[in-house]
Amino acid sequence: MNRSRRSAGSTVLLSLGAALLALAVTACGSGDGGGGKGHEKEKPAAEGGEHDRRGMLGTVHEDRMPPYDPARPNPRDRTEATLTVRSGERFTIAMRKSASARLDWSLSGPGPDRKVVRPAGTSTYQTEREKELIGSSYAHYFTFEAAGPGTTRIVLTNRCGSDRKAGCYSPELARSVTYPVTVR
Repeated sequence: MNRSRRSAGSTVLLSLGAALLALAVTACGSGDGGGGKGHEKEKPAAEGGEHDRRGMLGTVHEDRMPPYDPARPNPRDRTEATLTVRSGERFTIAMRKSASARLDWSLSGPGPDRKVVRPAGTSTYQTEREKELIGSSYAHYFTFEAAGPGTTRIVLTNRCGSDRKAGCYSPELARSVTYPVTVR
């Protein structure tokens, strides 16, 4: 009889311990010192995030690099879906830049047809969390202004996949991404 009491007492203590652990896990917050923002994503520029206080980036189109699959290597040169914008509209292509992943994007020459799309500058942004991580990536924004009706192409080149003299070069890396653009 004494043995069953211990067993029942142990069961109660284990249940109580499990309940307290579950409560602690769900109620302790994000672990960021009480600020509650530890797991929230930074607002993208298009939503008025800290890095775009003036709204200068316009509509932001994020690059969608295909996930890694060793059975199907990513194409070295890929073309994305056509971006359609209105004349006078400002838009941005956001690429991930990372020394550890060997991603170093730049606008390829001669660039898009300036009668249709004009480069309006570049900028970068790194979240607080990305700043803490060694070798992490950050957003590299290529901003353009739709100058007039027509079609053109914006080609971005990865230096680490295209420049054989670069210390980061590898023939397996992405070489370029092409964005067809239609201005209405």
